[in-house]
Amino acid sequence: MFSFAWSWVLLLLPLPLVLLFAKSSGVDTAKLHFPGSASRGLTGTQAPSLSNLQRLRQLFLPFIVWCCVVVAAAQPRWLGEPIPTQQQAREILIAMDLSGSMRQEDMRMNGQPVSRLYAAHHILADFIRRRQGDRIGLIIYADSAHMYVPLTSDLDTVARLAEEAELGLVGSQTALGDAIGLAIKSFITSNSEQRVILMLTDGMINAGRIGPEEAILLAKNNDVRIHTIGIGADEMVVPSLFGERRINPSQELNEPFLTEVAHASGGEYFRARNVREMERIYSLIDQLEPVQSEQQQFRPQRSLVHWPLGLGLLCVLLHAGLFWLKQRSLQGRAL
Repeated sequence: MFSFAWSWVLLLLPLPLVLLFAKSSGVDTAKLHFPGSASRGLTGTQAPSLSNLQRLRQLFLPFIVWCCVVVAAAQPRWLGEPIPTQQQAREILIAMDLSGSMRQEDMRMNGQPVSRLYAAHHILADFIRRRQGDRIGLIIYADSAHMYVPLTSDLDTVARLAEEAELGLVGSQTALGDAIGLAIKSFITSNSEQRVILMLTDGMINAGRIGPEEAILLAKNNDVRIHTIGIGADEMVVPSLFGERRINPSQELNEPFLTEVAHASGGEYFRARNVREMERIYSLIDQLEPVQSEQQQFRPQRSLVHWPLGLGLLCVLLHAGLFWLKQRSLQGRAL
């Protein structure tokens, strides 16, 4: 597409005509002339009639040169088709707790009791699918921590594998510290400036090689933001020999540790007591870590300034050539 960088400069195009009109009306204005034409401009007295060649040299060619200079000053250019730029993607590692306690059915979906893992599966999958533009990976942990899905932009695959993760794959305990260490280690070679870890758990560190103090130190010193999510209801009714009784199924959840890990890394701790709170938490994370919705583009441009400048130079050379021919003609008559 053809365009001008400074299109307002084109307003100067009729300036010589304005000056010429003002001069013919008797207004004293500064003279714009080319060499050899100073004494041949229009004056208040009747000027001798000019031949076509003289009119071309004295009026038309200078005006064309002026137009070329103005058009060149307006910076003509050709704009190519928009090309999307490669944006730096946010990288998110999600650590999923597959310990035995995630089997606890203290969540309800569609009026039916479901396990913590089942609720986490489906809500997490929806969260992953709407993070278009990010690179997401999955870590699963129980007795130990393992990279389940490396960082990738294939979010549908990540979401499907998150839904398919099952209890018992890596044991039954909670190596939460190892999961934090593995996630941070996975970011060592990353060039992204936006590195985020989501830690989902319903318990405390009771397995693995990295303890709570070392995990907090890792969270504090590695420039990775960690959001922690504590899963599990505060209360549920269970049958007993004497009827029903209320228990706290989340009594093993170490909330002070999860809070300290999150705050040490600049993240937030969230408590998911039910499915509704879990959905709200992921909506809040979407706000804390917004998806870049607008794709940036650039349009390659090619300057066309050389065309009007070349035409102007050609007109100047033509003007000089006509002046030289006239001088030769006058010298021939004198001889």
